Amino acid sequence: MSEAHNQIGFDQLGLGGILRQYQLIVPANQREYAWGEREVQNLFQDFAKAINDNDPSYFLGTIVTVPRALGALEVIDGQQRLATTAILLAAIRDHLKTTEPVIAEDIENGFLTGIDRTRRERIPKLRLNLDDNEFFRARILNSEAVGSTRASHERLAQAFTEARAHVRRIVSTVAAQDEGDVLNRWVTFIETGALAVLLRVPSDANAYKMFETLNDRGLKTSQADLVKNYLFGKADKRIHEAQQKWALMKGTLETLDDEDVTVTFLRHALIALRGYLRESEVYEAVQAQAKGEQQAITFLTSLESLSQNYTAIFNPEHEKWNGYADTTRRSIEVLNLLDIRPLRPLMLAVATKFAVREADVAYKRLVSWAVRLVIASSTRSGSVELPFAGAAHEVMTEAIGTAAELKARLAGNIPTDQKFQSAFEVATVSSTKLARYYLRSLEMAAKDEAEPWFIPNNDRNTINLEHVLPLKPEGNWPSYDEETHRLNVRRLGNLALLQAKNNSDLRSADFATKAAAFKDSPYVLTDQIASVSDWGPAQIAERQKILARLALKAWPL
Repeated sequence: MSEAHNQIGFDQLGLGGILRQYQLIVPANQREYAWGEREVQNLFQDFAKAINDNDPSYFLGTIVTVPRALGALEVIDGQQRLATTAILLAAIRDHLKTTEPVIAEDIENGFLTGIDRTRRERIPKLRLNLDDNEFFRARILNSEAVGSTRASHERLAQAFTEARAHVRRIVSTVAAQDEGDVLNRWVTFIETGALAVLLRVPSDANAYKMFETLNDRGLKTSQADLVKNYLFGKADKRIHEAQQKWALMKGTLETLDDEDVTVTFLRHALIALRGYLRESEVYEAVQAQAKGEQQAITFLTSLESLSQNYTAIFNPEHEKWNGYADTTRRSIEVLNLLDIRPLRPLMLAVATKFAVREADVAYKRLVSWAVRLVIASSTRSGSVELPFAGAAHEVMTEAIGTAAELKARLAGNIPTDQKFQSAFEVATVSSTKLARYYLRSLEMAAKDEAEPWFIPNNDRNTINLEHVLPLKPEGNWPSYDEETHRLNVRRLGNLALLQAKNNSDLRSADFATKAAAFKDSPYVLTDQIASVSDWGPAQIAERQKILARLALKAWPL
């Protein structure tokens, strides 16, 4: 079909038809062959069901490609299905070589290989990535006995073994003279019936946008893969240098044990380097950042370096903090407890650019700001994310170089004392970890201890969190109806710290029993509860007002 150069083109073709009509290239450094035995068998079984049901067509999703020079299509999404289909065709070819040489030759010349007249050699119709292509060509296409050196080679070899076993199963119930007809029916189905929509999009950026709406069968190409492919392509002759830097970055990030960490890191790093952007804009931002060979290497060098600091902001024990004050480590610990994603780019920028002393002060302030944002329910607001992203970028560009300058930059975006206190007076907490942290910090503020916002003793064998009005009253709190209980049970004013040995039997006890256990507690804020004669909504609200005033001291602006 005709199409303008900048338009998306599409055809509905069989997977075999795509192999027959096009020269297909998996980007040199895209994901390796990833399908295991289950995925391979599922595809073959789907083929078998459609053929046995005499179904002339079976839809297998989309194949996303980008046209390249000389009519070749670069496969952005669909490698696994295309490679596995080629493997099955190769197994059918091998089975028919001696008994049906004409069919075998057509499979070889039509689906698996073609002639490059300029190079005067036979080339694969499907070329896999840098790691897999030579093994795929030798072992699968040419049936050569070559050893595997990578896990993906083992998966390719296993898929080929499964394909050969599947071909034997197909012909196991027919006479030898009929095998050609039966397998030819399979080849025809693969060419015309195993349907996919072949998309040809004008750029890699367009290709990524397709993933937001497509639900393909195969393992997805992630935005991180697209970024990698783009950077490796731009690195050109320095590809091995680029590969090394990407591998070092990935290896560092993998210590965080987060499946999506690469994309998240890329976004946070780019926010620090360029300013705010959405996750869907990461790929285009990389394109703008690295337009040539040297820029790609420079950018990858930055990513490699930033990945070290990025892992450090998740780990207070990271060697990054060896030259810092102990208060820095404790700040990092609290910030990770609060886990506010919009703060991550700024935390990264401070770790990268601020002097040791300035970073220590900045992280302390970030803790106070983070608590204020959480209590004020402002952590997901764009009005918070945008200024924090802007501040991160200004730190990275050294427009902001001190904690004082950072405070001035963000002053209008942090809840004021009045707003924080008002929010604290009505705050509820569902997270036990956060509740324990808030109460321990408030306890330290009440005792005028230094740095109350740190995480004190977190040993549950020593300190327990007690709901004065219990989560399950079990008839011991008759003055509370269901709705009043729901509104008050998780309020901060209803929560207290208690030594573990003192509350093992309290659970749903009445207030008089609990007050007796609270009396003479070493925790000032717990002991105060024993001084009241009743524990209703009014007493909970009054205690929470006391805590709110202490909160200004624990987490100063």
